[in-house]
Amino acid sequence: MISPALFQKPLRRLAFSLAAFLLATSALAQWNLFGRTENLRIYLDQGSIRRQGDLAQMWQLYDYTSAQWVGTQQVVLSFKNLVEYDCSSLRARIVAGAAYTEQMGAGRLVTSETKPDAEWSALPPGGTGESTWKIACGKD
Repeated sequence: MISPALFQKPLRRLAFSLAAFLLATSALAQWNLFGRTENLRIYLDQGSIRRQGDLAQMWQLYDYTSAQWVGTQQVVLSFKNLVEYDCSSLRARIVAGAAYTEQMGAGRLVTSETKPDAEWSALPPGGTGESTWKIACGKD
């Protein structure tokens, strides 16, 4: 039987590397306001767009005007997500994300996650998802 302790150090190293990467992308990001409601502002970092074949990735930031809760005690005011788009089909998935205590990806990192094998979701035609898909895939 393989001991779970064998995986703890590599997992901690991976989590630290992800946190450092997410913090670094915040400092370098050029967030452009994409849309807003009374409670939420959505920003895109079009400078982060990376295309390879039929796939494109772009960072998005969801900035809330009031506190959101993660679990029962963690206040979050912003989320950053690395979204991957299938440019040959109207679908997307979130492959990495992080939650922060302050707006615009500032403050303390509350949680982060990578999901390189996340499931694809269809994007409804005419919605925000299709609009960001067009930007990331260069379909405008």
